[in-house]
Amino acid sequence: MEIRDYLRAIRRVLWLVIAVPIVAGLLTGGFMELQPSVYEADATVVVPAISANGSSSSAATQYVAGFKDVLVSQPVLTEVSQKYRIPVSDLAAGLSASTTTASSNIIHVALQLKRTSTTENLVGAVREATVDALNAIAQPSLVEAQSAQASGQALLTLADTNIAKFDATYGTVSPLNAYNNAQSQLNIQVANLARANANHDAKSALGAQALITLYTKQVASLGAELEQYQALSNARAAAISAYDHATQRLVDAQALIAADANPAAVTTSAVVRLSKLSNTIKFAGIAFALGLLMMLGLILVLELMRSGKGSAVKAQPAQGAFAWDREPAPQIGVVSTPATAASAPALADASARAESASRDPWRASSTATAPAAVGVPSTTPYGNGNGNGHTNGNGNGHADVGSVVEQDPDPRQAVRRR
Repeated sequence: MEIRDYLRAIRRVLWLVIAVPIVAGLLTGGFMELQPSVYEADATVVVPAISANGSSSSAATQYVAGFKDVLVSQPVLTEVSQKYRIPVSDLAAGLSASTTTASSNIIHVALQLKRTSTTENLVGAVREATVDALNAIAQPSLVEAQSAQASGQALLTLADTNIAKFDATYGTVSPLNAYNNAQSQLNIQVANLARANANHDAKSALGAQALITLYTKQVASLGAELEQYQALSNARAAAISAYDHATQRLVDAQALIAADANPAAVTTSAVVRLSKLSNTIKFAGIAFALGLLMMLGLILVLELMRSGKGSAVKAQPAQGAFAWDREPAPQIGVVSTPATAASAPALADASARAESASRDPWRASSTATAPAAVGVPSTTPYGNGNGNGHTNGNGNGHADVGSVVEQDPDPRQAVRRR
């Protein structure tokens, strides 16, 4: 099959090639228009973490990525569904969050639902989902701050307890002051000893030496106490710092959650109906293209089958397992001229081929007749239609009517044999 044959076939059914895609596109477009309308409500929120801690592209991207996941999480969907009587599956399919740019700290939340009795709750549902998502993100910070505050409080209590035990053990209100006083007295006595030795005052020098020994022991004892107390004091200072830091984080987390509930934190828009025109055109175009391709493919297949069948008929040889080229029947009493003798096989062969190509080889030939009588020329093909090319169907190539007539190479010398 050539291209012009294919184009000719398309031209024959051009109306069908055009009508089927158009009908498919119209049916698809009508089906899309019959689908329920989709309504949308929007909410806009500024990322609290980015606003409080300064602008940061990586921080904004990370927060938005977490917000998108939390927005469609099971706790948020369940809470919104229970409050506004919207199925969880519809919320999961309709909620989405996006930003104008990758590093933007302004999040746009949208909720889309089909025409149902819950469309009037879209604004409240999208706002509730946004606030719940913000609270869900802030909740871990709140829990962490509470835990840190409790830990700091425990460390501070332990430090105070250890210091109280130290005071009860050593009875020193301020080990640092006691150590400093003992060290000061030791220095004074060292100076008195030096002065007494310079004045050759043996009695004063002996008293100063005794006081020096006493204060030296006190300084050593108070130094050990001071070192122990200093460790306890440092632990208490660290506990106080951790507790104060945890308390500040707790205050910030509580303030963040309180701010999320503020009506000004989330801005919502009215419910709008989304147009179905773009989807209708898109799917109708797809249906039109598919219909056109299917029709062209069907025409191509039919033309290939038709051309294959035509080629098989033209190239079909003689049918039947017992078909062969027949020789002309011998005729008694007829003298063939050289031209007639030479052309007779060719004519018989052409006749046999024509008959074999036009009939079923397993059926009797409509032109088969009985063999001609002796001495009478035969004008019909030789055979009786049994497919073996002989007369009476006995398959041995001889007549069984009492005698066999044969034709010698020279017709004038024909004899009768019994």
